[in-house]
Amino acid sequence: MATQFNIHYNVSDDELQGKNVLVFLKPQNPQRNYQIHAWQVLNGTAGATEKFSYDDSITTDVTWLGAQDAKISSQRQSIVPGQLLKAVSPVGLSPELQPASAALAQSKLTPQQCGVINHTNPYIQFVSNWYVNGKPVVSMPYVDASMTVSFEYLPNFYFMVATPPMVGQTYIVQNFSDMTHYTVPVTATEVDVTVNRKQGLWDFDFSAR
Repeated sequence: MATQFNIHYNVSDDELQGKNVLVFLKPQNPQRNYQIHAWQVLNGTAGATEKFSYDDSITTDVTWLGAQDAKISSQRQSIVPGQLLKAVSPVGLSPELQPASAALAQSKLTPQQCGVINHTNPYIQFVSNWYVNGKPVVSMPYVDASMTVSFEYLPNFYFMVATPPMVGQTYIVQNFSDMTHYTVPVTATEVDVTVNRKQGLWDFDFSAR
């Protein structure tokens, strides 16, 4: 079931000063070296309303450095909790993601986790990237041979107002402490979010229906 967010900007252009509203999804049990992406970058203007939708579709791919440090990506694959994909390099070709056996998945993951295991041969170290609704959530670097990385998240949303991120910019786990956390009620299909500025601080009001 999709949930629509309506972001209302109850602020002036002078208050916004070209800043964006950034929305993040937080992986469960994140590691310090995880590269966190701004899942939504909203370019709102004073008095306007901006919308985005959320559903729980998860996809994943892997990236690595090829010749002359060129960044190469595997084809992105859909995945569901409890499923494990293996990264393989058939006949020495570039890695691709294939389903691993159910038995291996059960031995490596909880039913709430999605995962990728590095079965490349010859071994290639890669970065495991995870997406929700086709937008990046987190990149997990330095996935070594036979290593499994897992992804799990709850529909908890983290909001902040900040300068627009540069292309490729990521954030660290510690940044979540500076954000406003919101958990969507299970039955909600629409959430109104009002952006305010009170006594020099950014404030978010939430109303679900």
